[in-house]
Amino acid sequence: MGNKKIKGFMQIVFYCVTLFSLYFGLNWSGEATDSNQFSELEQILEVMDKHEIELTDWTLYTREHLNSWSIPGEEVDELQVLKENTTEFQWEPLLYDELKGQEKATAVLTHHELGVTETLTYIIYPHNEQLHSYLIYDIHGTKKLSEKNWQYLSLTVQNRLEDLFQPNTKIFTCVSGNSSDKLNFGLKEKAEELLAEFSAQTIEFLKEETFISISAYTNTWNKNVISTNNENMNLQVAIREKEGLGGKTTVTIGTPIITTEY
Repeated sequence: MGNKKIKGFMQIVFYCVTLFSLYFGLNWSGEATDSNQFSELEQILEVMDKHEIELTDWTLYTREHLNSWSIPGEEVDELQVLKENTTEFQWEPLLYDELKGQEKATAVLTHHELGVTETLTYIIYPHNEQLHSYLIYDIHGTKKLSEKNWQYLSLTVQNRLEDLFQPNTKIFTCVSGNSSDKLNFGLKEKAEELLAEFSAQTIEFLKEETFISISAYTNTWNKNVISTNNENMNLQVAIREKEGLGGKTTVTIGTPIITTEY
């Protein structure tokens, strides 16, 4: 039991370090000029199809610092303007999270016919004796769509980014799926096989008995982040083999990093 707890803890630490870098430390390089916001997602889905990995969910995500101030109250006006610019969303009230020490308001817009949900999250966060406001946007689905629907959503996302964020806002793409059977060979070998589909080179990895996560770099995409050890990276692959009878293998692929729990 002790070893399992240690392994689980190390996986959580690796995931938290990744998210900490996303929120506070990643520097971008390269350009994000592709007008199709879903081009990388579609490439990942093609690789998953090739390796018979059944899609479970996909997400596009971005986050931006909006403002900072020393006197409380200005966030009320800022949030009101945001609501006026996103009237198609259903907004929840701004609530205080005592555990996290922050205020948060969430808005949702569901495209029922596509099984797709857009979410906006407005956050007020204290840091260095100031209050800071952040806006998070993500769009999430659970199935592949037709080319026409991808084009429609790509235009929707592009308009959303132009309306709410600075130019050239960077998008994080993440896709998860299940392999129907347990792997016939090792996790590392399978991960490397997936990386090869993107002509990617490993930068760093964490490996346990039933889990592996690899950070890598590929020239397939012209944007990347600078990792904590000052190397370019723009692809992550994580594989978790579930224990027990009927346990499926979960595969998560993200660019430039994975932004969901894995």
